[in-house]
Amino acid sequence: MKVQIRENNGNAVGQKPLAEIPLTTEQQTDVLRSNWLSHDARWQMAVFQQFGWDAGNRLNKEVARQVGKVAMQRLMKHLGVTRVNDLHELREVCENAMSLFFPPPGFEHQFEQLSDTELLGTIRRCGTYDNVKRANVEKHYECGCFAMRAGWYAALGVDVEETLGKCLKTGDGRCDITLHMKSWGNTAEQVRDIQKEED
Repeated sequence: MKVQIRENNGNAVGQKPLAEIPLTTEQQTDVLRSNWLSHDARWQMAVFQQFGWDAGNRLNKEVARQVGKVAMQRLMKHLGVTRVNDLHELREVCENAMSLFFPPPGFEHQFEQLSDTELLGTIRRCGTYDNVKRANVEKHYECGCFAMRAGWYAALGVDVEETLGKCLKTGDGRCDITLHMKSWGNTAEQVRDIQKEED
């Protein structure tokens, strides 16, 4: 099979066999991330249809927390992070995670430090919620993002309480989530547990 090759301006420059057209790292990442999000959405809908919304939402949150923990452990390993010591470091890790797992244009987020113990996370666009709205199931669906981030915090060894202010689901133009820090840092035992789970 031959594929038409085009320059960035759209002009045709020739043809190449499909096997000779490598995907860029960015394209590979986009395909893998999109496949993961599609699988997640379809799996959740199958669970909701089979077991009902109450059981489906409960199971979604349980799985989101477990996946969130493992995903953060993998990210920590690749970043060389074993613990966070202050709110600035937590913000950096969370921004990195959001940018990797939930990037634009499907998701738009930002973090603002409110104090030495509080961050404000603002989500102006949530691709998951957009899909929930498109499926017309927003009155039944309970967001799994709080459970997912609870998994992140467990992996990081921090005790965080989140408070939801504004919410896309209730018609606000954004979600405002305040992160209240309760305690910091992994103990040596937690670090060993993280390394064991990752191996």
